[in-house]
Amino acid sequence: MDRYDAIIIGAGIAGFGVGGLLQGKGLKTLILEKSKTSGGRCKTFHLPGGWKVDSGTHAVDLGKYSACATLLKRLEKEIPWSRNIEGAMLYDEGQWKLLPEYLNLTTSDDRELADLETWMRAADEAELDALDRVSLNELIRRKIASPRIAEFLKTIAMCQTTLTDADHISAGEVVAIYGEALRLSEKEAEPLAQVRMPLGGIATMMQAMAAAYTERGGTLLTGTSVRRVNVQPGKPTEIVTDAETYRAPIAVIAMPIWNMLKILSMDEMARYAPAWAERMPTLERETSASMGFTIGTKAPLFTTPYYLSAWRLPNVGLPLQILGHTLFDDTIAPANHMIAFIGACCTPAQASDKAFREKTLAAFRELVKQMFPNVEQDLLWRQDGFYVGIDGLGRSPGMTGRYRPPVHLPEVPGLYFAGDCYTGRGVGMNAAANSAMICAEEILKARA
Repeated sequence: MDRYDAIIIGAGIAGFGVGGLLQGKGLKTLILEKSKTSGGRCKTFHLPGGWKVDSGTHAVDLGKYSACATLLKRLEKEIPWSRNIEGAMLYDEGQWKLLPEYLNLTTSDDRELADLETWMRAADEAELDALDRVSLNELIRRKIASPRIAEFLKTIAMCQTTLTDADHISAGEVVAIYGEALRLSEKEAEPLAQVRMPLGGIATMMQAMAAAYTERGGTLLTGTSVRRVNVQPGKPTEIVTDAETYRAPIAVIAMPIWNMLKILSMDEMARYAPAWAERMPTLERETSASMGFTIGTKAPLFTTPYYLSAWRLPNVGLPLQILGHTLFDDTIAPANHMIAFIGACCTPAQASDKAFREKTLAAFRELVKQMFPNVEQDLLWRQDGFYVGIDGLGRSPGMTGRYRPPVHLPEVPGLYFAGDCYTGRGVGMNAAANSAMICAEEILKARA
C-alpha cells in the first residue's frame, strides 16, 4: 500500500482545497469520497434537452473576488464566471418592488442606513468577535430605529445564512459578510452585489479544483465509503473503508459534523479532547434547510437580472429566495428558456416533517402562480425537493468566528477538519473555501 502524508475524507470544496494546497507543497495525499462522483453538495446534473441543473442555488457571493476564487487562484486555476447579479427585488403587498421602492426611506432613514454601513465597513476583529455571540435581533435593537431598515437587514442576513429567525442569526457573521461587500464596492467600479455563478454550472468550479488536485499528483478514490476513523495521539491515524485500512500521520475530515459523527467515535475522542467531544453531538441539528422547486420554462418568468426575495411570504410564513439562473448564465438551458430555483428557507424540523412540507409546498405553488402569471403555461418541468444542511453549521450566535468548531485539535496532533462546519467565514461555499485554506495553513505550519 502506498504511503501518504495526508488522507482526506470528502471530495468537495474543502477536500479538494486542502488536498490541492498540500500537494502544491510536496505532500503526498489521498482523497476518499463515498459517492461515485466528486463535488459533495456542489454538483451539476444534465437533463435531456440541454439543461444543466445545479443541486441548489450555487451562487457565489463576491464572485471573482470571493474566497472560492482566491482558493482557485492558489490552486493555479481560473474559471469563467457568469454575469453578476445586479441587485435585489423584494415581494411586498402582492408585487415585486425594486429595493429603493421597497425601502421607501425617509431622510432620517437614509442617514441611519448610511451610518450603519459606515460602521459595518470599519468593524474590526475585536468588534466582530464580540458580535459573534450576539443575535441579529439584539444588534437591531442596539443600532436600528427604522422598521424598514431592520426588515431589510433581516432579509439580507437570511440570504447570507439560510436561517429563518433573526434571534438565531449571528450578528458577527452578518457584519463580517456585509462589511466585506461594502469595502469591495469602494474599490471596484461594479455593482455592490458581486454575486456570480461559475459559467456552465457549479461543476465548472468543482472540475477545476479536481483537475488542480490530480495535476499536482494527488490520488482520488471515489465510491469509497469510510466506516471508521481511529485516532491515537502520537501514532498514525487509521482510516477504515469497506475494502482497505489506510494509515497516515495527517487525517483531514472534510465533511459536515453530522457525517463526521458517524465515523469518529465521540466516546473515544472524549479521552483526548473532552470539551470538544461533548460539544459536537449538540451541533448535529444546528444547520439550515430549505424546501421548494427548481423549474424549467419555455420563456423567462422574469427578465430583471436581480435576486428575488422576501422576509416572509404571505400564506406560507417562510422567507423567500429566487434565483433565475439563466438570466446570468445562458449556457445552461436551451435558448430563450429559463431555469429558476424557487426556495423557502425553513428549519431542519420543518423540512423533515412530511405533512408540513406537503402543506407548505402546495401553498407555495399557488403563491408562485400569483407572482408569475405565465408559470403554468410555460412550465416544461419541475423538481420539488427539500434539503437539510445547506450551509453546514448554522451561523448562529456562539457558532461563528473563533467560536466555530476548530480545524485542528491541539490535543490530537495530526487530526484536522475542514468545510462549512469549521473555522471560516463567508456565505455558503466561501465558508468551505476559507476553511480549506485555514486548514492547509495549519497543517503546513505544524510540519515546518
